[in-house]
Amino acid sequence: MIEETLVFLKPDALAKQVIPKITERLYGEGQLILKYSKLIRITEEQAREHYKHVSHMEFFEDMIKFITSDIVVVMVLEGEDAINRTRTLLGSTRNAPKGTIRGDYGSDGFCNLMHASGSKEEYEDECRRLVPEYLHSRVVTI
Repeated sequence: MIEETLVFLKPDALAKQVIPKITERLYGEGQLILKYSKLIRITEEQAREHYKHVSHMEFFEDMIKFITSDIVVVMVLEGEDAINRTRTLLGSTRNAPKGTIRGDYGSDGFCNLMHASGSKEEYEDECRRLVPEYLHSRVVTI
């Protein structure tokens, strides 16, 4: 099934200068198509909403500081089974195996290069929060 997913490359991807390597992996072999891209600075409000599911964890405030510390590259990707495919390419948050983006270029914890939507509902919620203009641009009126 062709679907869309949202990813964002975090400040550490920018600092490590691995964005070209990451995008090469995402677009490689024509698996995923870039539909939209934008540089943004995530606000504290957006970050707190995005990470509310871990707001009870001791690292929450550090996570908020990190994600709001610099720009992020937000992308909407499209392809067959895009959500699962992207998350597989990315690798797990902790102990990502070699051969995955996080395993090859990242580190453990929340400084882990990028975020990828985990479901269609997350994708839609994250688009509304971070790139609402993309959702609006797809609306067709007759």
